[in-house]
Amino acid sequence: MAIEKISTFCRVCESSCGLIAEREGNEILSLRPDKSHPVTKGFSCPKGILAFDMHKDSDRLGYPMKRINPRRDASGQFERMNWDRSADEIAQRLKAVIQKHGQNAVSVFLGNPIAFNSMLSPAVASFIRKTGISRTFSSGTQDCTNKFAAGEAVFGTSTLHPIPDIENADYLLIVGENPKISHMSFISISDPMSKLKAAARRGAKIRYVNPRRIEAADGTGEVSQIRPDTDLYFLTALLNEIERIGGFREDVIAAHANHIDGLKRFIKNYPPERVEKVVGLSVKEIRDIAKDFSGAEKAAVHMSTGVNMGRQGTLAYWLGADAFPCDRKPGQKRREFLRFRILPRSQGRKNKVRKSLL
Repeated sequence: MAIEKISTFCRVCESSCGLIAEREGNEILSLRPDKSHPVTKGFSCPKGILAFDMHKDSDRLGYPMKRINPRRDASGQFERMNWDRSADEIAQRLKAVIQKHGQNAVSVFLGNPIAFNSMLSPAVASFIRKTGISRTFSSGTQDCTNKFAAGEAVFGTSTLHPIPDIENADYLLIVGENPKISHMSFISISDPMSKLKAAARRGAKIRYVNPRRIEAADGTGEVSQIRPDTDLYFLTALLNEIERIGGFREDVIAAHANHIDGLKRFIKNYPPERVEKVVGLSVKEIRDIAKDFSGAEKAAVHMSTGVNMGRQGTLAYWLGADAFPCDRKPGQKRREFLRFRILPRSQGRKNKVRKSLL
């Protein structure tokens, strides 16, 4: 039987790296990066390629299994079920739970690949609507709900986010992420480390802000080792200093921003001198970063999990992703959509933030 080559893509993250699957009959023989793909150009991280090993793993279930002994027993005993019987039994048990305890007794957890599966994603959405389930969780609710909330408040949709123009920026500020390990997120770029290395080679300055010495910094930039979960105070101090040295471009603000006076009142309370002991960075280091960012011809900021999962991740993301394009010469894509409608909502958080700082 002839071996067939099928173009496909990885469903693990939004980069959707191109892959080639080799199939003989109904059996997949191999999975490898697609060198002819116009965007990913033969790149795939280990997660995508290892999908083949998961597919072939002897522990992978290929059919439903039902436990037939009590859960109190140390080890489970299972019997194989067909799909129809399994679906019917699960449906009846779910129905009984909802009838007895209400719809809030059931929740759904969605894995990351579902978001990139064109058939499964709408099927799951339909299931949730028809069952009336209101509590839905996913890898996104663990990692990046702050970005969804800030995007909704600032841009009017949770799916719109500023993307740093790595290929053209002269200064990149990367907060709370390690691109060599995570490959970044909300950026839809395959092999971001190659882009960062190329940026460093052409002279762009890259500053990582992270509690640890991260692998991505080797050969690409410097790390400012901040104390964990203090990103908000660092960002407010940075904006405070940028305004002090005249880094806000008033013509851009007039054309694209609302409630800028509220932003200025907020950051006024957090000069570098006040936050240095909180964030673990010296006044000089904070001022140097502000000067470099503000003085760059094209500067951009990006942040990820370390900020997202912090106590003040939503406000930190608003400051980092949405307020910084007010700076002198931003290198942030889509900046024409920037609005600061979230600021009035955050006024109520101001006292809470100040108390936690003090």
